[in-house]
Amino acid sequence: MTQPQTPLQPAFILHSRPFRDSSLILELLTPEFGRIGCVARGARRDKQRRQQSLQPFAPLLVTLMGRGDLKTLGPVESAGTALWLRGRAVYAGLYANELLVRLLAAGEAQYRLFVHYQVLLESLAALDGGSAEQLEAPLRRFELQLLSELGSCPQLNYCAHSQAPVTASASYRLENEFGFVPVLRTGGERPSAGEFSGADLLALECAVESGEFAPALLAPAKRLTRLLLAPLLGDRPLQSRELFRQVYSNNDR
Repeated sequence: MTQPQTPLQPAFILHSRPFRDSSLILELLTPEFGRIGCVARGARRDKQRRQQSLQPFAPLLVTLMGRGDLKTLGPVESAGTALWLRGRAVYAGLYANELLVRLLAAGEAQYRLFVHYQVLLESLAALDGGSAEQLEAPLRRFELQLLSELGSCPQLNYCAHSQAPVTASASYRLENEFGFVPVLRTGGERPSAGEFSGADLLALECAVESGEFAPALLAPAKRLTRLLLAPLLGDRPLQSRELFRQVYSNNDR
């Protein structure tokens, strides 16, 4: 019986691992199916094919075959020049890939997120990868876009208590599954890690749209994304983050 086959569609490889003697299991990101797994039969034996097309950060057009959750990879075409990431930018790309593999449900369409991922790779490819600071703005923007697509990021410029826009002069606390609520602090109390100024929240909303993060905004952006990602990722550490620390810990101290 002939297996059903999808038309050619855009894809990026998020992860690959060996399968049996000569094949690979790939995790792909596609607009129509979101994260989807497939078997690339004979890919480990076909070294030229693996080197030319089955690489991360390379835009592909793929055909998928089969009825089950784990598809079979059919014909693959290049959809453009591979985005070569350099230095620390490589690990930023691997980090984004790991987030997508860990957080995306399989088989759910991700049209907007696919575009956000393309923009992230283009931003990272424009960097020389010489410092960790270069990575902050593109990664924070992508994290917030991903969290928004997952429904795990409250509207940044909205107060859940008053059901009105946040006020720049006020302070707000992030409450999981509810949003930002005003902070009423008596004199002498220090802000907690979950508190943000209204001015920062308003600026973050604009920065996610424009991609332009003022330097002073990067610290609260990182604090916010860590708070939002923590319950989604659980206790299992991110391998890409650990690898980055092993490679660059001495240089970035």
